[in-house]
Amino acid sequence: MRAAERTLLEDLDTMRALAREAGELAVSYQRGGQPNRVWHKAGGSPVTEADIEVNRLCAAHLQRARPEYGWLSEETTDSLEARRKQRCWVVDPIDGTRAYMRDDPNWCVALAVIEEGRAVAGVLYAPRLDRFYEAWHAGGAFLNGQAIRVSACSEETGCRLITNEGMLEHPAWPEPWPQVVIARPKPNSTLLRMALVATGEWDATVTLAGKSDWDLAAGTVLVEQAGGVVSTHRGEPLVFNQEVPAQRSVIAAGAGLHPLLVRRTGFVGIPDPQERAASAATTTEQKKMGDAPKSQQQLLHIVFGGELKDVTGIEFEDLSKMDFVGAFSNYKDAYDAWKSAAQRTVDHAEMRYFILHAHKLLDPLTGDHHHV
Repeated sequence: MRAAERTLLEDLDTMRALAREAGELAVSYQRGGQPNRVWHKAGGSPVTEADIEVNRLCAAHLQRARPEYGWLSEETTDSLEARRKQRCWVVDPIDGTRAYMRDDPNWCVALAVIEEGRAVAGVLYAPRLDRFYEAWHAGGAFLNGQAIRVSACSEETGCRLITNEGMLEHPAWPEPWPQVVIARPKPNSTLLRMALVATGEWDATVTLAGKSDWDLAAGTVLVEQAGGVVSTHRGEPLVFNQEVPAQRSVIAAGAGLHPLLVRRTGFVGIPDPQERAASAATTTEQKKMGDAPKSQQQLLHIVFGGELKDVTGIEFEDLSKMDFVGAFSNYKDAYDAWKSAAQRTVDHAEMRYFILHAHKLLDPLTGDHHHV
């Protein structure tokens, strides 16, 4: 056995023991053994005292075991310098915090090792479900010590799919989805969704929205070692530990079903986090609307969107969180921007975008004669 392989198996032993200890610590907060404060991060997602304490426990054990490894965790401020090592620990102290907060058992502790961009070992422990998943490169995938395998499903029609149910009926799909079986309710934890694909209990999971590396690393090695395929919705392999530790989307499925789901969803315009980072770092001069040719009449359109309280109406959940896509000088550009935004959020059924014909409001007497 090569030294690298032996080291990886030692890492797996460390993660097995730690995941169980961390899981029991999290459960102790649920059972009221100690106060569990809750607050919200800058992006609005919740975090609990248990998340922080489990993260602290994992950091102490893992960094002591392998101080030469990098470190990436949901509950630790990201540092590119701290994680740019040949191997890196990836930790999600509690994946499925919302489920955890409402005493739903569908949450887990997730630990993984990534090496040169690939997930090579990982464990998931869901203590309330009594499920312990583990996998490592060339070693297979297991649930409670028993080997697991993805399903052999190779057709979309009738497949068992874990995804946002409203996504399938979104108006932006050029081709209607066939009849499929939807998980109701779907687990809040992305990693547990992937684990259910790895066991073959469900055929696939599709998330058409950005996910962080800690949401995916342990689940990726689990699905791959169970014979499945994990990629973005465009079929791109997941490369971990890049400048931005995130992926644009994720599809996990068996080898027969995976390319069909990529074919169906690949058109959706979800930005690559790495491209966004590069764009943010580059100063570009924004084109001013006043620079338009004099011969082109400017007809102001504004594209915006937000989460609706009810998809049958147009009342927004929170006006302070509206997404203003931009202002456009003609309907075609506005429509293109609207379509891109709608496709980008197709996984969020309540998120809807609109085109406001602002030129009609600015010029109400003649607006009806603009013919757009």
